[in-house]
Amino acid sequence: MENLSAQILPWNIYRKIAFRFVSIFFILFILLLDWSVNPILTYIYYGGHLADFLDIVIPWTGKQLFQIPYTLISPHDGQHNDRTYIYLLYFLMAMVALLGTIIWSAVDRKRTNYETAYYWLTTIVRYYLAFTLFLFALEKFFKAQFPDLGLFTLTEPIGNLTPMSLAWAFFGYSYSYNIFIGIAESAALLLLFRRTMIFGGILTLVTLGNVMAVNFSYDVHAKMYPTALLVMTFFLLLPYINRLTRFFFTNQPTSLPPIKAPVFNKRWMNISKNVFKFFLIGYFTIFSAKDYFVSKQKKNKEMSRSQSEISGIFDVKYFVVNKDTLSNANPQRWNQIVIEGSRGRIRLQGDSVANIFVSVANKELLVYKNRKYLSTNEQEIFNEYGFDEITPMKMDSILVARQVMSKFQFTVTDSTMLMLNGTIAQNSVSITAKKQSVERKDFRLIKNGFHWVTE
Repeated sequence: MENLSAQILPWNIYRKIAFRFVSIFFILFILLLDWSVNPILTYIYYGGHLADFLDIVIPWTGKQLFQIPYTLISPHDGQHNDRTYIYLLYFLMAMVALLGTIIWSAVDRKRTNYETAYYWLTTIVRYYLAFTLFLFALEKFFKAQFPDLGLFTLTEPIGNLTPMSLAWAFFGYSYSYNIFIGIAESAALLLLFRRTMIFGGILTLVTLGNVMAVNFSYDVHAKMYPTALLVMTFFLLLPYINRLTRFFFTNQPTSLPPIKAPVFNKRWMNISKNVFKFFLIGYFTIFSAKDYFVSKQKKNKEMSRSQSEISGIFDVKYFVVNKDTLSNANPQRWNQIVIEGSRGRIRLQGDSVANIFVSVANKELLVYKNRKYLSTNEQEIFNEYGFDEITPMKMDSILVARQVMSKFQFTVTDSTMLMLNGTIAQNSVSITAKKQSVERKDFRLIKNGFHWVTE
């Protein structure tokens, strides 16, 4: 059998140019767009003032080049939402990679190949994909990404759900299916080792293909991110495409040799490299799992504490604005309040919905229209005051003062009556709501369970 990794031949010009562009773009992607993957990149992003730099360059690019009139929301929460900010970041990364490729090609035009650089780039991509997919697997194992169906989802007509909410309800219903998905995503850990890289790449490619299918089909807010991960995985498998084609579709014998790693001249350097590798893998996997476990325990305690005081479905009986009791047909009136842990929803007339932040310790509810409206106003406050340690602490009070959020104080009497007092658009509002006796376990979807025999 021929050994692909042993053949070091000159690269043609197209392959060299493509490698230069891909190298720059992938590094920029990991550093600038997916900085939340680990604490080191997070520190570089904030401690190295990359966030401040991007918050200047990207809004300027959007306004000057694309004439974007609205406020751009920065990804300070580390999410992978397909915001305008992210698309502009993709554009800038591509432009920097293109310019960098031109300069690199001019100063390094005599080099015949990039075999060593290619190995190190694949190593970075392999480790990045493995650790990233493992984090998503932990999200499934600890049911953090797709939580159990809450009271709001269980009582919402299916026709009023968004496509993404429908997908989240489907995945959130079954913990066993979450385990199955988590195992599939954990297969990316095979990318950490050269001998299992190809098999891990194939499994990861299939897994990411499924993620893309779900995200595009159900309008999930992160479509470009899994697409980029799939492209990275395909990059790892690209040198083996011909061999894989022969393996799966012909009767010709073939081999899949692992990529050849550089060998250091000194023995201690090779030993140190292996020690560092296994330390890095062990540290990341063990401490990531530990962080999720601690976070899950903390969340369960907070949920238990909040549920003991205020949680459930409350039907609004009286809605008083400036001493005027509104009728059930009034469009300003709330119909139902659903509270679960630190968050909640309000059902208004028709299918209109508002959102709630709940503070049990302060006996306080903060009500806002929707996440987009809130995020836009938060971004405008950050732009005005600066993104530092103090601004987030003042955020709620500023939002209330600007009437972006409405503040209500609550009391619960007889464990069934919820009394709210606050203001909406400078109008005094008093609300009385009665708790329904229904619990999550009472719904047919929850009670049905699994059956071996179905007639």
